[in-house]
Formats: sequence, structure tokens, C-alpha cells
Amino acid sequence: MKLKRILSWILVAGLSVGMLSGCGSSSSSSDDSGSNSGTEADQTEEGTEGTTGSEVGKQLPEMTTEEITLTYMNFDNEDLTKYLAEKFMEIYPNITVNVIYYPAGGIDNVGYNDALYNEISTGNAPDCFMFLGNVDFMLNNAILGDMTEYWENDPENENLLPSIEGAKIGYFGSYKLSTPIKFFPDAIYADASVYEALNVELPSANWTWDEMVEKFKATTGTANGLKYYGFNQFHSIVTYYPLASDQNTVGEFGFDGEKFDMTNWAVGTQELADLTNGGYIAPQTAEERTAWVGADIWAAYTGQLGHQVDAFWTYLNLFNTPEYRDKGMQWIMLPSPSVEGAEESYKFGVLDMGGISTSTEHPREAYELLKFMGWGVEGWKAKLEAYETLLDSAGNPIWTASMPAPITMDEEIWKEYQTTFFPTAMEYDASSVADVWSLVADETVREGYSRYPKTDLDAQYGEYFDAYFEQVRQGCIPYGDTQIPGFATFIAEQYWGDVAVETQIAN
Repeated sequence: MKLKRILSWILVAGLSVGMLSGCGSSSSSSDDSGSNSGTEADQTEEGTEGTTGSEVGKQLPEMTTEEITLTYMNFDNEDLTKYLAEKFMEIYPNITVNVIYYPAGGIDNVGYNDALYNEISTGNAPDCFMFLGNVDFMLNNAILGDMTEYWENDPENENLLPSIEGAKIGYFGSYKLSTPIKFFPDAIYADASVYEALNVELPSANWTWDEMVEKFKATTGTANGLKYYGFNQFHSIVTYYPLASDQNTVGEFGFDGEKFDMTNWAVGTQELADLTNGGYIAPQTAEERTAWVGADIWAAYTGQLGHQVDAFWTYLNLFNTPEYRDKGMQWIMLPSPSVEGAEESYKFGVLDMGGISTSTEHPREAYELLKFMGWGVEGWKAKLEAYETLLDSAGNPIWTASMPAPITMDEEIWKEYQTTFFPTAMEYDASSVADVWSLVADETVREGYSRYPKTDLDAQYGEYFDAYFEQVRQGCIPYGDTQIPGFATFIAEQYWGDVAVETQIAN
């Protein structure tokens, strides 16, 4: 009875969120339409040579040749965005770009979105910006300008991460008000050393949901006097299951763009409950972790964990560093799998979003700057140059600071990205690949990287990383608060509450 009551209540809340989706688009778009509409849309020409869009003549209005200044506010990497601003100004010497950096974690209890609102309310609104998570804040305060005209007439947008158009990410009604700026596909990391210790065969590079569950169980056990657990979570398999089982899902809890279907969420929640009660998930409390390994440390740092369900940046920031390798760990990346028999579906990931301001005097140019900072090919060429050469103010290579995956599907960009920073089975000229490991300032850490030649990792695990990127490039869906109005409040106030719904069901 209790589970039925929970499901009924969530379904009602879901309907409310669905209705909010309609309300949010109409009120926000009416505020935005005045700043970005005009006669520029009439400037498109038919038969433009070199157009790559599917519609003949699709092209953007011309950029201004007047001297102007644009401001970009972000929580990205300060050194990177300043570098990109310089590159943008080289292309458009009549445009001066000011960069406002504010950390995602906030300063003195002022969060990033509040800082953005403060800039706007004091008359210093940036022309374009990133925003952090909660789209409600952006819609309620009419911060997002309408960039539909530019987005839909930009031929380059025909070759982006497929889910952006397929799932209408950033659209509210018929208005394109935001778009992904950074792309962090989720990963399920497997420690090959744990597989070896327990004499378990490594998973398939394109594993299924049932195989994932089987491997969680197979890597739970005892060997050499040590206790191993099958998995630990930062992101949850409950979130993954509706998407893994239904290709029509474009958001959390079975959201199809209009309404929620909690059926598959319930199946995923029961799956997690069974794994939890079966003892396959790593200890979740400080007391239990201390009893397990003698200290309260992160499960993925123990060397006794089969899989970590986590964010994309965890590989470069942690798992690929000498510190983890020296403890005997060898983490490989796997995509969240699809349920066997289900058609290929999108994956979940963190998509940091951006937009142009409702009050910008230069919406066309603001759009171009946002594109350069985010998804554009020219911007990504500049990013790769920075990632392969640039140190931050503390002397650390910027590729270690949450480097995202490309949003453009440009093959040259992707090949350089994969062959430089990740193991790969692709053929490439090793002598032409930038030695990003040599950028590491700390000599001891730098020598640690040199003990693990990339070519060795290519041969051993390249197929896994290639399969991972092939899967996530089919499309990635953002978490609900980024795209679904009302979702953030629902999760914080009702779903988690005093005791999370998932925990109640497991109990």
C-alpha cells in the first residue's frame, strides 16, 4: 500500500510539473521576444554556396562591423575562458570581450545563479552566460533571451550531439531559450584490477543492463582476505533505468517531453532495492566504511570496489592519475547500458547550459560568442589548443579541471580529443599527439604519468573507451532541473524530503 501511495503522489506531482512546462515557455518568451526580433531574419539568401544545413539557404545574419563590447559570465575554467575570449577577438577584432568568472560553488554563501541575477539587477547584465542547473530560476526571472532565430538558421547546428535537437533541449514551447555549453556524459567505471583479483571476466564493451547487474554481483566477494563490493553510486541507476528501457524518454522519471511515466522508474527503483538488500552496494555510512576498510574513505578509493557510477570528469581528475594507479587500480569507462531488447536510447549526463540575455543590445553577436565558448567547431579548435598547451594560474594543466566532451560531432575534433586524452584502439600517429602529461607541474606526479604510457593503455583498454564514446555520442539527456520547469523544487522538497523515496522502498 505504501508504495502505491508513493507512486500515486509522484504521478500527481509529475502532472503539475508537466503543466508548468507549458506555463514557463509562454511567459518567458513574451518577455524575450522584443530584444531579439527584427529584420535580420529577412537577410537569408537562397542557394548559399557551402551551406551544410538541411534547408537550402539556411544561414545566419551578418555580424556587425561596429566597435562593440560583449560580456560573458561563466563558472567554467577562468584561464580557459580568458584564452577563448582572446581567440574570439582575433576573429572579430571589432568586438571586445569581457569575461566574468564566478565559481559554481559560490562565494560567501552567494551562489552562481544569484550572482548572475545580482549582475542583471544592478544594470550589469552579461550579454551571454552559463547558468547553473535550475531552469526555474532563469524562467521565473525572465533572464533567458530568445535565440530561436539564430539557432534555427545556423547550418553548424545540423552537426551537434543528436539529442539536442531530438529531445528539443533548451526549447520551451517553440522558443529556443537555452542550449548545452558543456557536455559531461555519465560513466559507469569498472576497476579491471578488482575483476582480476576475483577472477571475473571483464564486461562486454557494449554491455546490456542485465550484464551490468550480473557484474555488480560477480564483483562482490572475498579474495586474499579482502572484502569487495560490486558498486557504489554518485549518480543513480534509478535515474538511468527509464531511459535505458524506453527510447522515447527524454528526461528523468520517464518524461517524454510532455508527461511522466513512472512505470520504468518503479522497476529501476526495485532493482536498486534488490541490489542494496542483497549486499552488493558498498557501505553507505561512515561507521560501515570504517568497519570495512579501517577508515571512513570514499569507496572508489579503497581498491576494493568493482564499479563506480559517476560523472565524466572523475576519470581525468582522479581515476587516471598516478595516485589511483599506484594503489593498483585500473579504471575503465563504460556507458550506462540499455535494457536488452530495447532500441538504442540516449544516455544521461551533466549538460551545463547557457543562453543570451533578454537585455543584450547585440543578440546576434552574443549568440556567436556563446557558440564559440560552447559548441562551435572554431571554439573547439581553440579549446583543444588550450587543453594541450595551457597551465592555469596554479601551474596545473587545464585539461585536468573538468574538461568536457565536444558537443560538435566534427570528426576531426573528436579524433584529436580521443587520441590525445583517452586510451583508444583507433590508429593514430603517436608522434603527432600532444604530450599533455608533460604539462603537469609537479615532477613526481609527472613521472607517475610517464610510468603508464598511453600506448600501453591503448592496447589494453582502448576498445572500451572507443565503445563508450560511440555510445554517448548517440545523444545525451540532462538531469531534470536543467530542462524541466518545476523539477528542482519537486526533487528537493518532495522526492528526497526527510527520507528519500528510494530509501523508503529499499527499507
